[in-house]
Amino acid sequence: TDAKIQGMKPPPSGQVEISDGKVPGLRIRIGTSGAKTFIVRKRIGERIRNITVGRYGPRFGLADARTKARTILNDIEAGKDPTTTLVTPRRGGKGAGTVRSLWPAYRAAKGGLRSIGEVERIFDKYVLPAIGDRMADAITRGDVTRLVDDIAADAPVMARAVHAQLSAFYNWAMPRLDRLPSNPCRDAGRPDKPKSRDRVLSEAELRSLWQVAEGEYAPWGSMLKLLMLTGARRAEVLEAEWAEFDLEARMWTIPAARAKNGLPHMIPLAPDAVAIVKAVAKVDNSAKLFPATGNPDNAASGISKAVKRIRKSLSEKMEADVPDWTLHDIRRTFATNMQRLGVRLEVTEAVLNHIAGSRAGIVGVYQRHDFAEEKRHALTTWATELARIVKGKRSGNVVALRAGR
Repeated sequence: TDAKIQGMKPPPSGQVEISDGKVPGLRIRIGTSGAKTFIVRKRIGERIRNITVGRYGPRFGLADARTKARTILNDIEAGKDPTTTLVTPRRGGKGAGTVRSLWPAYRAAKGGLRSIGEVERIFDKYVLPAIGDRMADAITRGDVTRLVDDIAADAPVMARAVHAQLSAFYNWAMPRLDRLPSNPCRDAGRPDKPKSRDRVLSEAELRSLWQVAEGEYAPWGSMLKLLMLTGARRAEVLEAEWAEFDLEARMWTIPAARAKNGLPHMIPLAPDAVAIVKAVAKVDNSAKLFPATGNPDNAASGISKAVKRIRKSLSEKMEADVPDWTLHDIRRTFATNMQRLGVRLEVTEAVLNHIAGSRAGIVGVYQRHDFAEEKRHALTTWATELARIVKGKRSGNVVALRAGR
């Protein structure tokens, strides 16, 4: 355990090694200097090799060592010699031949894709942390299946997206990998295509969800409220940065690199949304609106646990079993209510940053109006309506009139 490692004392002479109970061959070694180093001891060919995994410290703990050790052992089982890469790298420098080392060239080759922002997000969040340090030609269909299955446990739609992007990567990489017989994604498992969802939260559910949000600790309560007020995607809210907000102008600009369709997206903020952002406590040295605890450079983590807790709280608040819902259903509820309030379809799609539907094809080429005024009026109208719902007042004859120029 980490506690045991931290308590290890330097020997008076020589070295001491302790074997890990979970990953065969993984050991930690401590010498007279007190330095603690993880190694993997494994037979490669005719020799027993000691392969250095990393130095124990605040940025490299036991969990990190186990992950990297498993990667080394998987490559050995696939017939690779990790010591070749670690000691005398292949042409191209240290780590050449890994998924991570190929990623920059793939990113450059696909830079013209409209969806390149989403490709980057998938690789940065799912692919590179899991298999980035593996040799690209050692990845098997079983490795891909396990990666996709792990993601599918919480997000089956994203699991399919990861499978598709990783398959596209290997289609590009195949001519560059002499030893790889076929695309490992081709016969790998992936979840079935989910049925189209049509879940829309009722007014009672929206009211109770807002009340649940008010009782949630940071960042989840503020995140929920912003989802309801703006109709933005979950990732757009969770990964938002302070620099994206101009609170005096009441504008949130999501840069192209973070937008799903690769286009910058401007969201006019209603006064209620501005108040929520202003109330968020800033964390020193963090650009993130909702930074991760202990790692301010990253966005908040733990969304799956938070959603499970919020679902339970919503059922308790309503004193009934609430039908299954997801965070994306809030976005659908937002869009549905926009139409109910009489907001024009093309304005709703502009608020959602959709380029399909009324903005697709030849219309999208020649229709360059940004609907800035209409979007602000629509979002302000919805904020007023949401406030009515939260207060439990009866619906009147609501008509969404265009704001005066």
